[in-house]
Amino acid sequence: MSPDSGGAREQSGSRWRVSVAVGEGLRNWRHGRWLTWAATILITAAFAVPAIVDGVGVSRLVAAERAWEAAGGRVLVATNDNAGGVPRAACEAASRIDGIAASASLTRLTARAGLVNAPDADLPVVAAGAGVSGLLGAHGGGAILPPDIADTLRVTAGNAIWVSGTTTRAADGPPILTDAAADIPTGRVTVGVVTDTTLLGERYAYALLLPATATGLAEACFVRAEPGHLDAARDALPTLLASGGQDAVVADRLISGDYVRDYATEYRQRGLKDAPWAVGAATALLWLLLVWVRRSRDGLYTTLGADGPTRAVIRTTEGLALVGSSTLAAGTVAFGVLTIAGADLTAVAGGTGRHLAIATTVAIIGVVASAGLPFGTPLAALKDR
Repeated sequence: MSPDSGGAREQSGSRWRVSVAVGEGLRNWRHGRWLTWAATILITAAFAVPAIVDGVGVSRLVAAERAWEAAGGRVLVATNDNAGGVPRAACEAASRIDGIAASASLTRLTARAGLVNAPDADLPVVAAGAGVSGLLGAHGGGAILPPDIADTLRVTAGNAIWVSGTTTRAADGPPILTDAAADIPTGRVTVGVVTDTTLLGERYAYALLLPATATGLAEACFVRAEPGHLDAARDALPTLLASGGQDAVVADRLISGDYVRDYATEYRQRGLKDAPWAVGAATALLWLLLVWVRRSRDGLYTTLGADGPTRAVIRTTEGLALVGSSTLAAGTVAFGVLTIAGADLTAVAGGTGRHLAIATTVAIIGVVASAGLPFGTPLAALKDR
């Protein structure tokens, strides 16, 4: 609305009340016509587009990191062939150390297993410590089966199987239980969970995993480190899992090298990380341009009795309304597009929110800072009208 509105006329010749100045600023924003609409569209696009592009990139990065973790990222394997293995108890206890998310001791037995319901199954057997459930992210207790073996046996989680025998395989004939040294349950065993075990690698993944007591030595200890603790765990495990005076040998579950992606670094160095600061500054400059284009208003408000602080309140109110409405529209557009694009909203919501918050804050600072800028004398402003 033009400055000769009713509220302005009422204040002519006297000092304006703050409420009237605020109302005038809001009226200017509501009735700004094409210039305000164009500015709103530009600011909304400037806020939303970088947030969308950055959100999609972060979502893909998170998905890639999760796939890497599922395949064995941040998993270390400790062995000690010279000492006959690593201590089971120390391996299982490692999960209680800060920076280690899970640990499990594993031994692939030379024995094979036959089941009562499938006596010729000839299954590979792995004696697994209690921590294997946490390592695989599959809690249930009892035996663990990979999906292919479970499908072959036609069993599901909760079913009971009967382990009829484990022993070193003879040259001929099916395996029969005679080896008590295996230290694993026999007879009726409940299938606790059917889950993907490829994290354990070929040697341990495609086998019947039976719970073993945490005594003696294990062939290997699998340890999953928490983010940011991989190097510390790699350095500590050799001594922690030492046996017979021999330090354990620790290796990454996945091959590492110069071409392995560093997801944390990629996230920190992504190109649009600092975009909201630039977007906010650009919005502040756009607002300055709008104020300059409409500088004749200052002269009119002066003739109606509005002093400098009053004109600053009017100008600031209009600017804040413009930025606030644009931010609301940008947030709606950004989250809507990210949802349609299939982005992981749980992973990107915080970053997108921070992007909009930073851009909005910088823009508001610019609007407030420009409130008191002089734009020539009232007479000069009126001549430019």
